[in-house]
Amino acid sequence: MSEAQSRDKKVSKILSRTEAAGMKKCAVRGRGPKGASEEFAYKSIWTASPDERVRYIKSGISARKAKVFIAHFDLDQSVTLDALNLKRATINKKAKNDETLAIDDGERVLGLAKLVGQLETILESEGVMDRDQARKFDSFAWMSNWLDQPLPAFGGRKPIDLLDTMEGQAMVSKALGQIQSGAYA
Repeated sequence: MSEAQSRDKKVSKILSRTEAAGMKKCAVRGRGPKGASEEFAYKSIWTASPDERVRYIKSGISARKAKVFIAHFDLDQSVTLDALNLKRATINKKAKNDETLAIDDGERVLGLAKLVGQLETILESEGVMDRDQARKFDSFAWMSNWLDQPLPAFGGRKPIDLLDTMEGQAMVSKALGQIQSGAYA
């Protein structure tokens, strides 16, 4: 078993524990070059404790899984990679060799996956959509559009311009939460 496969097995155990605690996987509907086995459990990432996310990050985020995830966005892949401060050549090489990302790179990717989970949770929890409608909703298309729009809360900057740091991602998460509460972001 390769090191990456061993790490993926550990990650699966972590996610299994979070699912046992009542968190559901929310895979993307049929988009991307691989199937659901290459997906993050977005809502599980959002609802996981910080300690669980730290363990997940330290166990290693698969470069292959990150590539599949990034391909889901309705943005040019280079735009998303740049927003996360990821180098295309590095991620391609690591994905080809079935390696994991450096911890700081993996943390930024997981942070974006957490934002997708936050959006999907908002849609289901606020009664905006029933579970079936939420399953059909293209959260990646919506998120791509929202990330690329200037927001007054960020002084006219786009949320995508803040994804390269964890503090910036926290600001984006807060703005997304304001949408949930009906506050002006």
